[in-house]
Amino acid sequence: MIHTEQFDYELLISPKPQKKLMVVLHGRGDSLRAFREFDDEMRIPGMNYLLLNAPRRYDTGFTWYGFPPNQGPGVLLARKKLFKMMIELEEQGWNSRDIFFFGFSQGCLVSCDFGMRYPKPLGGIIGCSGYIYFFKNWRQQIVKAAYKTPWLITHGTLDDALSIDETRLDVKKLIDAKLPIEWKEYKKDHEIEPRREIPYMRRWVLERMK
Repeated sequence: MIHTEQFDYELLISPKPQKKLMVVLHGRGDSLRAFREFDDEMRIPGMNYLLLNAPRRYDTGFTWYGFPPNQGPGVLLARKKLFKMMIELEEQGWNSRDIFFFGFSQGCLVSCDFGMRYPKPLGGIIGCSGYIYFFKNWRQQIVKAAYKTPWLITHGTLDDALSIDETRLDVKKLIDAKLPIEWKEYKKDHEIEPRREIPYMRRWVLERMK
């Protein structure tokens, strides 16, 4: 059983499920609709997917936070709701180490913010085509569990929505803070690249499901 009272959501249930779950967070102005075939794209045997809509309406979709420099309140709200969601999932019998987070664009930022502060190790965090929002004293807010969680952050060298140069600097800060981050660059725009990026993410997750 998988459900949450914190978000509008949809489930993609594996026909032969293991006790593995990937929480999927979309980008600005998008919605969970864009990920309704994510299970077919990722092709990870036994993986279930919990697709979330961000809390706030934006254009024809939803948004996790406001435009720079006003990201803070939305990021804090998303973090609070994700913490509550994790309590719900644990009450349903889920172990945090069996839960992965995948975030695209805004969803990348929210997933990384959450991962730095969630007090239990996760199965892994994948941040795709996003950046990091650094709150004051962010280094002191990184919990011990974050160092035990595997991290993969990817970005496109042709991204015209979020400059890879800025994201490189953000990721360097996290690596300098000793978080175990793997950084991958792809020749792509602001997208999830199907030929090389998705197969790599699939292998990365499968290795950590063992």
